[in-house]
Amino acid sequence: MKTIFHKFAFIYIMIFLISFIFIIIGVRSVLEYYFINNESELIEKRAANFEKVVNEQYFNTISLDLLQDQILILDGYTGANIWLISETGELYKTSNDLDADSISSMPNLMEDIVTVFSGDTTRREVIYEGVYEDRILRVGYPFHLGNSIYAMFINVPMPEIEDTISKVSVIIFFSLALSGCLAVVLIFLITQRMGYEIKVINDAAKYISEGNFDKKIIINRKDELGELANSFNLMADELNQQENTKRMFISSLSHDLRTPLTTIKGYTIGILDGTIEADKQERYLNIVKNESERLIKMINDLLDLSKMESGALILNKTDFDLSNVILNVLDSFEQKIIKKRIKLTIEFSKEKVLAHGDLASIQRVVYNLLDNATKFVEEDGAISIRTELKNDKYYVGISNTGRVLDEKELSVIWDRFSKLDKSRGLEKTSSGLGLSIVREIIKAHHETIEVYSNQDIGVAFIFTVSTQIFKSL
Repeated sequence: MKTIFHKFAFIYIMIFLISFIFIIIGVRSVLEYYFINNESELIEKRAANFEKVVNEQYFNTISLDLLQDQILILDGYTGANIWLISETGELYKTSNDLDADSISSMPNLMEDIVTVFSGDTTRREVIYEGVYEDRILRVGYPFHLGNSIYAMFINVPMPEIEDTISKVSVIIFFSLALSGCLAVVLIFLITQRMGYEIKVINDAAKYISEGNFDKKIIINRKDELGELANSFNLMADELNQQENTKRMFISSLSHDLRTPLTTIKGYTIGILDGTIEADKQERYLNIVKNESERLIKMINDLLDLSKMESGALILNKTDFDLSNVILNVLDSFEQKIIKKRIKLTIEFSKEKVLAHGDLASIQRVVYNLLDNATKFVEEDGAISIRTELKNDKYYVGISNTGRVLDEKELSVIWDRFSKLDKSRGLEKTSSGLGLSIVREIIKAHHETIEVYSNQDIGVAFIFTVSTQIFKSL
């Protein structure tokens, strides 16, 4: 199996080799340009100094033989082979490598002669086949002697320059090779640690895949791997929480299903075996009917909630009067309100703007919240219903006095089968799904719902509903 180190090392070596080739080529090119340019400037400077000295000493009086001797002096000073060509084509030289007849055969020499006689200098790398084996740096210089002008060509062998470039290239080569080896060692050390930490995460993933969600990864890093470990721990916590929720869900569902089923079974057996007298059978059959309806409602609520959570809830949005919806739902709780002597306060928004949403779903939200309020409000308590229009949204508040909920209770109030009355004394007919359904309906409308609880308001639910899209003028 290829490890991370092998992959990193291979990638690095390939990058290093490609970079190394380009660096060597680039450095050699730069160094060659620098040394050749520097050597050319030095030659031109020496030629200019020689021109000045000759003109000061022999202005218009120097003979051709003396000029030839002076060129030999310059030859020894520069270590180069020098040609001096007059405007009439006469040739003065410091070696026997060139004669007047072979000028035209020299690479680009005629072209450079014309350039020099026009007053410009030339620089060219050439190879004189049959004369020199190495490359030559040929510098052309317009040499003025009194009123005459000559084309001076100074030929410097390139091996010395190339030798310097090669030495510098070797130094760079060994420096790069050393840094490359050091980098491979560092990659090995880094990937060894990284590989160990990835193995820790991999082992934890296998452990969690077996259904154990208590595994924690401890990696003290501030990079992407550390962030991955933190995300992994968050995932494990979330899975653990979901597992606990699932267990609680199954436990609550089993309890809520067992109770009515036990009741139905008991009364049915009692009627069949004659334990329940005939004149009492109708009463107990009504109990069986009510428990059956409770079971059907619970199952329907579960199916609806599952559909909502999967995003399969289809909303048929229309414009409707929100106040009328609340009042119509409120009629269903009239007997409960009278029985508990509840003080009811209703304050509707004065603006006559229609709400926009799925009418049946919003009715269900209002029903579930009012059912919750009438269930938990104490006798002689109070329930308040308010609507307020703000920024093209209705804010609907339904609150009831009674026991104040702490933060822990508020944090689980939306969970399935969440029953804050642990003794179930108040909720024998409740499925514990009402508030979960409320939240999913509000979420499907892309609205918000919040719950608050304190001594002043008791428990209050506030949700939003959009207003109609096109308002009448």
